[in-house]
Amino acid sequence: MAAAPLDAQSLAVACALPTLLGLWKREYTVSYGYGGAMLWAGALALARAAADQSPLALAHAGLYIAYGLRLVLFLLYRELRIAYFRELRERVESRAPKGSRLRRLPFCLSVAALYFGMAAPLRLTQALGGTPASPFVASAIGALIGAGYVGWAVATLGDLQKTLAKARGAGLVTSGLYAKLRHPNYTGEAGLWMASAGAGVVAALGAGACSTAIAAWTALALVGCAGIQFVLAQATGSLERRHRDKYGLLPEYEGWQRRTWAGPMLPSKRS
Repeated sequence: MAAAPLDAQSLAVACALPTLLGLWKREYTVSYGYGGAMLWAGALALARAAADQSPLALAHAGLYIAYGLRLVLFLLYRELRIAYFRELRERVESRAPKGSRLRRLPFCLSVAALYFGMAAPLRLTQALGGTPASPFVASAIGALIGAGYVGWAVATLGDLQKTLAKARGAGLVTSGLYAKLRHPNYTGEAGLWMASAGAGVVAALGAGACSTAIAAWTALALVGCAGIQFVLAQATGSLERRHRDKYGLLPEYEGWQRRTWAGPMLPSKRS
C-alpha cells in the first residue's frame, strides 16, 4: 500500500517550528532554523519514500537530511568553540526589534514560508511513487539529485576548509577549493537547491498526470528556489565586498580574484 502523500500541513509544521527559534535569538531564524527545517522536512519525506519503496524519493530526502544535519552540527561547533561567532550572534541580537519578542513573528513566518518552498520538491519526487515509467525521467531525476549531493559536498568542504584555516589564524584562504571558487560554501549551496528544484520539476513532468495539486507544488518549488538563490546571491555579494575591504590591498588578492569564480552574486552596497 502506498504511503499517504507528504501533506502541506506536516511540511508547514516542519518548516515553521525550527524557525521559531528566532523568537529566542533572531539569528537562529536563518541558522538553526534553516538547518532544522531542512532536516525535519527530509525526515518526513524519508518516512513516506521508504513506505513507497521509491529509491529516487529516498535519495532526495537523504539530501535534505544530510544538508540539515551538517548545518546544525557545524553551527553548534562554531558557537561552542569559536568566540567570534558567539559575538556575531549577539551583535545580530542587539539589532533586533526591541520590546516583545512576538514582534519577530512576521519575520520568522516569512522565512518559514521560504523554507516551505525549498522543501516542496520533496513532494514532487514522491508523486512519482515507485520507479518512473520512463527511464529517461528516472535518469534525469537521478542526475539532478546527484548534482545536489555534489553541491552539498562542495559547500561542506568549503566550510570545513575555511573553519580549519581560520582556527590556525589564516587570513585570505586561496588554496584547495578556494583556488577555483571564491565562496564554495555559497556556490555549492546554490547548486544544491537549484538541482533539487530541477529534480522536483522533472518529477512533476514525468508523474504522468497533471493536477492542480502538482501544479501548485511545482510553483512553490520554483518560488522557493528563486528565493534562496536571491538570498545566496546577496550573501555572496556582501562577502565579496568584505573581502575586498579587508584584503583588497594585498598583491595576492587581485590574482586570486582573476583566477577564481565568485558564483552567482548580486552587487553589495557599502553599508
